[in-house]
Amino acid sequence: MKDIKTISPFFLTVIVLFVVGLAFMVPLEGLLLKCSLSDFHAEYINLLAKMSVLMLLGFSLIKKWNLAVLAGLSASYNWKHKYLTAIPVYIILLGLASVIATDLTKIELPNLILLLLSCLAVGFAEELLFRGVLQSFYLKKYVNRKSGMFLGIFIPSLAFGLFHLINYLKYGALLPVLVQVVFATFIGFFFGVVLLKTNKLIPIAITHALINFSFSLQNLPNLQSQVTQEPENASVAPIVIFLPLLIIALLLLKKIDKTDVQEKLSQSF
Repeated sequence: MKDIKTISPFFLTVIVLFVVGLAFMVPLEGLLLKCSLSDFHAEYINLLAKMSVLMLLGFSLIKKWNLAVLAGLSASYNWKHKYLTAIPVYIILLGLASVIATDLTKIELPNLILLLLSCLAVGFAEELLFRGVLQSFYLKKYVNRKSGMFLGIFIPSLAFGLFHLINYLKYGALLPVLVQVVFATFIGFFFGVVLLKTNKLIPIAITHALINFSFSLQNLPNLQSQVTQEPENASVAPIVIFLPLLIIALLLLKKIDKTDVQEKLSQSF
């Protein structure tokens, strides 16, 4: 059988997106609603369960294919430039600002914990699959070409962005979903560059989770009705908010030592 590591990264991307899409098609949320759970509990238990499975899949693939070094899970490389992981803190603060004027005393701790665990599962699952697995394969394909570092990081980031098209099935509104595709690509590219600069994936996954968590707080029961909804014409605002991350990533990309990436590739492929 052909070695999996020689398979086209584009084909692997299709497989990953298919598996993720298949997981989301499992009607677990509907079953939970039939068990008399609230909409909030059904939605986030469903998310936690599915993303936990995908997280385990990501860990398993990285271990099976010996991608730990490129995936930022190897103890042989120190955590460098730690401050880079903290750059998206401004986005987390913006998310917290959306609920700061609400009555936070109405938050129930079990709901808060469920939301946090769900966001952690999402952060780890998406980073393991898109940065840990797919980015490793794209870097292998492009690293020796002109603009290869950019392509090796951007293409899996674009796949990560396009993955969010699945939200159209849930919300049925195209413009907000397309906006999400764009800003998810921006932050995916930022995380991809930071992974190569810092050598560590776990801090990135936690940052990813905290961004999701801060913007999901408004979905907590008893807070939804208190949060002021943005007008439809403000839906492009997230692109502006996440654009600095793309600019920073492009600047950082120029400072990445290609020979260091090639050395990591030699330990994985």
